[in-house]
Amino acid sequence: MRLDPRPTAALAVAMMLLLCAAAAGAGQAEELHYPQGEHRADYDREALLGVQEDVDEYVKLSPEEQQKRLQAIIKKIDADSDGFLTEGELSQWIQMSFKHYAMQEAKQQFVEYDKNGDGTVTWDEYNIQMYDRVIDFDDNTALDDAEEESFRQDKKRFEKANQDSGPGLSLEEFIAFEHPEEVDYMTEFVIQEALEEHDKNGDGFVSLEEFLGDYRRDPTANEDPEWILVEKDRFVNDYDKDSDGRLDPQELLSWVVPNNQGIAQEEAAHLIDEMDLNGDKKLSAEEVLESQDLFLTSEATDYGRQLQDDYFYHDEL
Repeated sequence: MRLDPRPTAALAVAMMLLLCAAAAGAGQAEELHYPQGEHRADYDREALLGVQEDVDEYVKLSPEEQQKRLQAIIKKIDADSDGFLTEGELSQWIQMSFKHYAMQEAKQQFVEYDKNGDGTVTWDEYNIQMYDRVIDFDDNTALDDAEEESFRQDKKRFEKANQDSGPGLSLEEFIAFEHPEEVDYMTEFVIQEALEEHDKNGDGFVSLEEFLGDYRRDPTANEDPEWILVEKDRFVNDYDKDSDGRLDPQELLSWVVPNNQGIAQEEAAHLIDEMDLNGDKKLSAEEVLESQDLFLTSEATDYGRQLQDDYFYHDEL
């Protein structure tokens, strides 16, 4: 089971490119982002500033204020204060941005789910927020609705996140429930959850066949469809690190948990490739400001959104 943190529109803005490769296929995302091999900067803005309220807020800033806030962000990205942004610094900043917005989203959800305002979210409150009613079932009861049946796994994750076995989840426990990939004590649960869904023969690994799920080649076809070829390539080159033809628990984790680090590194490399005017493999403030529009349609500024969030441009971060 791929992790589904059920983001609302705000978090979807921050994570869209990360998720689109898995949801729509890497090839399709690449085609939209680079039609005929040309980079479409407005694709980033459309996909990641697509929420109308964010677009409206972005355009309200004067050019002077945009530049002022952007310079403050550049200064913060420059971790060693040497006046240049390296690929590593950009990557670390983007990863921090991902995590910040994920945590902010979870905090906002916590308030919505905590119906009685007592500082905890109970299982019943979670049910009501998700389905407007409490879904009552035991471990041996099959539910008629497939979506509700998947709710059973949510309950297991809810119970695992509840470290103190209290009546509900604290904010920290709720974050562990919504984003188990960010919390060490949830790692084992994430792996076990994935094995339960994909390890059909119970050997503790996921083979290529299990990875592909129910796919069976059409006997009249000469070769697999393109999406299967892409998935096979991902299995072999991205996940099966020891090349033994199966995913062990740690390799499985790299599949089911979104790889923010990889996305951040790719975006950092892309920015330097596009904006580095003198070829020194790093960016000066002048180079960033020279290509300000590109920088504001990248994950380095969460597609301009960081200019609206004083967490990023304020002196104290």
